[in-house]
Amino acid sequence: MPTRSPRSVVTFPIVLRELTVLRAENVTPGMRRLTLGGPQLDAFAKDGLELPALRTEGFDDHVKFFFADETGRLVLPRQRVSSLDWSDGRPVAKDYTPVRHDPGKGEIDFDFVRHDGGVASTWAENAVPGDTAWIAGPKMSHSHPEGADWILVVGDETALPAIGRWLAEMPAGTKARVFVEVGEDSHRQELPTEADAEIVWLSRKGAPAGTTDLLEQALRTAEWLPGTVFAWVAGEAVTLKGIRRHLATERQVPREQTHITGYWRRTAPAVAAGDAPSGADAVQEAEEDGDDAHERLHALTDLAPPYAIRTAVTLGVFDLVDRGVRHAAELARRAGADPATLRALLDYLVGIGLLATDGEGRYSLTPISEELVEDDHSAEEYHLEGAQAALDASLSGLLRTVRTGRAGYRTLAGRTLAEEMARESRIADTARAAVEDEARWTAPGVLRAHDWSAVTELTATGHGSATVVETLVKEFPHLRARIVAMPSVLRVLREAVLDEELLPRIDLVAGSGAVPAGTRTLLISRQLEWLDDEDAVHALSEAAGALAPDGTLLLVEQVATGDPEDMEEVLHHLRLKCAFGSGVRDAEAIAALAGRAGLGVLSRADVGWDHRLWTLARRVS
Repeated sequence: MPTRSPRSVVTFPIVLRELTVLRAENVTPGMRRLTLGGPQLDAFAKDGLELPALRTEGFDDHVKFFFADETGRLVLPRQRVSSLDWSDGRPVAKDYTPVRHDPGKGEIDFDFVRHDGGVASTWAENAVPGDTAWIAGPKMSHSHPEGADWILVVGDETALPAIGRWLAEMPAGTKARVFVEVGEDSHRQELPTEADAEIVWLSRKGAPAGTTDLLEQALRTAEWLPGTVFAWVAGEAVTLKGIRRHLATERQVPREQTHITGYWRRTAPAVAAGDAPSGADAVQEAEEDGDDAHERLHALTDLAPPYAIRTAVTLGVFDLVDRGVRHAAELARRAGADPATLRALLDYLVGIGLLATDGEGRYSLTPISEELVEDDHSAEEYHLEGAQAALDASLSGLLRTVRTGRAGYRTLAGRTLAEEMARESRIADTARAAVEDEARWTAPGVLRAHDWSAVTELTATGHGSATVVETLVKEFPHLRARIVAMPSVLRVLREAVLDEELLPRIDLVAGSGAVPAGTRTLLISRQLEWLDDEDAVHALSEAAGALAPDGTLLLVEQVATGDPEDMEEVLHHLRLKCAFGSGVRDAEAIAALAGRAGLGVLSRADVGWDHRLWTLARRVS
């Protein structure tokens, strides 16, 4: 069952903005602050698009800065409705936290750590008033965590902008313990706050950043306060590993009560020029290492690594090793696995570089498996009993699907994925939670694409509909909403998706998807992507029959872009086609399905992220 995060999330359209440097100053010898401004901080129009003003509502928001490459060429993404198009190449870009945003004055501040080298720090060091800066974002804001008795904040100087902003915005009286590492004592800053915050400064005394364990040792020896903690940790990725293990293993802090982010990674010293191959010698060495077509083919067709890694993730092997469980017998006991078989799996994982062994039966993580542990999404994404793994497994039916054009996937029990989801709650729950999470990005577009001020009652169904409804109800206090779904779906929405404060204005109605007769405004969200054409027409026909004579059906669906180089879309289309017989349809195909269901298209709007909103009504014969 998905777990509700203690931090709520609001998403924004991603907008590329051209700003101007207004001021530049050194806050400390170790930190430089740039104040940016310009008309594009506000709402503006460009290339036929109406783009919203910049919003930043969370202390750890990320804004992407774009810089010229070593040749002086500046590559920028192209603006789409709510996102950016990166097809012109990957720009040189770095993420930074807005320290202060004053819409009234038209200003936004960013702090840059001062150090030698680095495209961003060099640009910031040389920036003067009048210079141009290109930024994009933020794309989301996370709130202050709810339900925590106290807050633990740990970070190096790269996290200091976020820490300073959080302390300035932290609710009065919040109990917080803050540990900040800086290069020199002179790099300390004044951090005003109304919180009950104890701030501990740790100085490396000139040691290079990322080479000490000051933060970890300070945390291990610090007083641990009673009650529920929320831990926010950011800084150099390698130095955070010990802190992550300490919080998970020794302090037993649940994953959902932590936010641990590697802002940067210290690189190894450069290889001496005489030791590195170059030119033809480098090409020859690469070929001799086996980087040829045969090895590439073998790597592309080998099914063993994905299944082995996903099995280990599902059993929790990597997490157990990260927490200090090192021997095969104890790993088997803790994972609930057959010892002999798990030992073979462990040996295979060593062979493919996911685990290491010291030759005395003790296992440890490698950089690849450390990435698995550090990435909060990996545990769910690679879990073999979750929705993503089930959708990936649907590709085993690709041959049948390519031959017939229909859903070709069947589980070992002979069931379709839809049938399996009806029987296995974990797959269904994770699938619905994932779609609701994705709907955060399209919900703002749905809000803009229709005149909701004239709607007093809304009935919604389909996948991701709860997130859209929540967005609408927050924006329009007069709106009363009803969500129609199966009881198991409503349970997920109630426990892991919907804001409890909004539930009095949202009726959760148990049903198979059929909506009450006489509905005036009906929203169907992403329901067709899990239905083949025949079932999609049937679902739309039933919905049309439930509409009042002057009723409106609002349909939200993802559409195909037609870009053959978009491998993510191509693969997603194949998965959906194998699993449900649907695929990612183009706009004309969806309009045709509506027409077959007796619905006419009144309008169509792009709501961003390759999604459209159709306004439909029953055709009068």
